[in-house]
Amino acid sequence: MARPISPATLHGYRLTVETKIKPALGYLPVAKVDARVLDRFYAALRKAGNARTDGGALSASRIRDVHAILSGALGLAARWGYVPFNSALLARPPAPRNAARRLPTAEQARVLMAAAAQRDPEFELFVRLGAATGLRRGEVVALRWCDLDLDGAELSVSGNVLFVRGLVGGFVRKGPKSEHGERLVALDARTVELLRSHRARRAASALAVGVSLAEDSYLFTRVPDGTRPEAMTRRFSRLAASLGHAYTLHGLRHFTATQLGAVAEAATVRERMGHGSLTVSSIYTHRVSAAERAAAEHMGRILDEP
Repeated sequence: MARPISPATLHGYRLTVETKIKPALGYLPVAKVDARVLDRFYAALRKAGNARTDGGALSASRIRDVHAILSGALGLAARWGYVPFNSALLARPPAPRNAARRLPTAEQARVLMAAAAQRDPEFELFVRLGAATGLRRGEVVALRWCDLDLDGAELSVSGNVLFVRGLVGGFVRKGPKSEHGERLVALDARTVELLRSHRARRAASALAVGVSLAEDSYLFTRVPDGTRPEAMTRRFSRLAASLGHAYTLHGLRHFTATQLGAVAEAATVRERMGHGSLTVSSIYTHRVSAAERAAAEHMGRILDEP
């Protein structure tokens, strides 16, 4: 059975239709939207974008998102007999870019941890979680205290925070990015230590205003609806730039996969990164595997080596 479309995804589709597709193609009868029209439309998006909403050219991946919406609509039109066939199948959206991604070395990651610790222990923990676990940015931002088992040195990835352009508030917490995203991830000893210290600080802050720390509250914000993911990206980029490096926050995820790929089986790496085939029931009825535990300890050694 197909997974239902989340409200955030549906909102994004509607915004794309209103700001990209309708202004350029809305005046055309559906039978006139052929492959040549679509190719010219994609070329225009690649060159100039939409100044009202983006201020510049669209990336290849975003144009492919536009193509996916058009292909679905034209496929439905063909099935209902409004057009003889789906012309989007003949169009050529830009190919996905496959450029090498910059990612830190093990030594650079350790320097990064130290620099983050000098600025703010909370930000140190955020960067540490990304480097040690390989979680996506939105998965780290979405973590709540009820997702942690510090005695068992595990965390449960149960959500993802996404920025949605045009949505009131700008972002929303939804389920994991894919059906394999819901998973248990083992934690190394130093990461658990940082989490305990962070929890103690948060509990003290809550007690100072006469309340207890809520189990469903987020790790990285004091407001109920969470932290904006892009705020953490900007903060990380400034930190990396101050160290003279050009790697990105998402580069930490590639760093984790690269380091684990040298010592762990592919299945373990896929499971830890959220790309493996895990059922929801197994997540809640089994502990993490020995291989997953070894992966956590390996990342801890890399990040903590003198």
